[in-house]
Amino acid sequence: MKKILLRFLTIESYESEPVDLEHALRVATAVLLVEVTRADFIVQPAERARLRQLLESQFGLSSAELDALMTQAEADADRLVSIQHVTRLLNEHYDHAMKLRVVEMMWNLVYADGEKDHYEEHLIRQVAELLYLSHSEFIQARHKAEESKGSVSIDR
Repeated sequence: MKKILLRFLTIESYESEPVDLEHALRVATAVLLVEVTRADFIVQPAERARLRQLLESQFGLSSAELDALMTQAEADADRLVSIQHVTRLLNEHYDHAMKLRVVEMMWNLVYADGEKDHYEEHLIRQVAELLYLSHSEFIQARHKAEESKGSVSIDR
């Protein structure tokens, strides 16, 4: 059942090939970020630009790789039924620090347009809970993004 759900999302389980697993994790991360841009029902150009910056900085992608990742993430987000399938993949393969980094990237994306919408905050709260992050980590990530107002500061 898990493989069927993951295949449906095109985030397949690749235990035998680390390169494919790495790609699946990048797509899963990008899908969550795409969902943040869509949470308030208006995708601003500043949000799309920040999304590209965050993914490029976090994963060190070329422009072509970034375009392909964004295209796949947006298509997967269009078909997304539940974020639980995405967060399950991240829980299985990301350490605590990287899961926290995903939430920080989500908060940075929220402030790209200068406004925090309650739908965006609700989505990030759900993701943080599904990634088993504490409430204080959720709040600290938000404060960190508020202080920088969404400017990109990626620590790889």
